[in-house]
Amino acid sequence: MINPTTPPLWERWLKGLFGGFAAVLLFAMMSLTFIDVILRYWFNAPIPGGFEVTELLLASLIFCGLPLVTMENEHVSVDLFDKFIPGSWRRWQDLVILIACNVCVGVLAWRMWLKARESQGYGDITSVLELPLAPVFPLASFALAITVLIFLILLLRRVKSDRISPSEHIPNA
Repeated sequence: MINPTTPPLWERWLKGLFGGFAAVLLFAMMSLTFIDVILRYWFNAPIPGGFEVTELLLASLIFCGLPLVTMENEHVSVDLFDKFIPGSWRRWQDLVILIACNVCVGVLAWRMWLKARESQGYGDITSVLELPLAPVFPLASFALAITVLIFLILLLRRVKSDRISPSEHIPNA
């Protein structure tokens, strides 16, 4: 029998994949920054193009983190109007928000895929080290597409649930 608190296999696999990749990217950024600071202040010789590499790593890290944040439902949310919305409408509010997020992220995934193809075709590179930008865009598009699937699963779960538990919303203070 499966423990109800154990996440499904696909969820554990995605967390391992994106979490592991995000950890490697974060460690690389930290190491690069550490070495760059040491070289800059002690030897007056910063790493050439260190800022460019950090930019590429950061962009990749952000897109790898998006599916993780979505799976845990940890997005930043503003509850300015929650106190004006009756409790019976909250289910519909959640559904509308999930649909809107899904559409927006879906459009971003599609546009990022087009940008990946365009970047590959043009041979876009960074200005100092002339590193290709093309690998970042497919990664971002893939992470956004996975995020769309996660939003779809969250939407289906929300539709299937009969009620909203009080713990899902932060009480108005």
